[in-house]
Amino acid sequence: MWAQLIVWTLAIYGTLMIVRHLFSWLGQRHEQKRSVYFVLVTENAEWDVEGVLRRLIHKCRNMEFPTRLYVIDVNSTDLTIPIVERLSERYMHIELVPAATYDEALQLAEQVGEKTNTIRCILQLRSRGQLTTIVK
Repeated sequence: MWAQLIVWTLAIYGTLMIVRHLFSWLGQRHEQKRSVYFVLVTENAEWDVEGVLRRLIHKCRNMEFPTRLYVIDVNSTDLTIPIVERLSERYMHIELVPAATYDEALQLAEQVGEKTNTIRCILQLRSRGQLTTIVK
């Protein structure tokens, strides 16, 4: 009788532990689908864009979620676009998106990751040396 009680207790305990680990594993898989998006709105920012992107890339390496960097450029006439294109060739998680106006750029920035489980940070780099946060 005692042997059967011990066997049943261990069987119930083992079943509960399997269920617990299964739910834990499913929760981790769900969390991994979350992403972090940085959106950088630029306009004639050749002096600052590479440094800002490199800092963001460095921060992204330490994050536990997949990250993407979107650079939305508003008709830059300087070397901003070639700099971003060069960095996007080296770092696959950088994407350049052209915009005709600043309002269009803000609309595009709001749409990034809107339908998925994401965290967004929208930054603006339009004046030399002035990086401002629009949405955090």
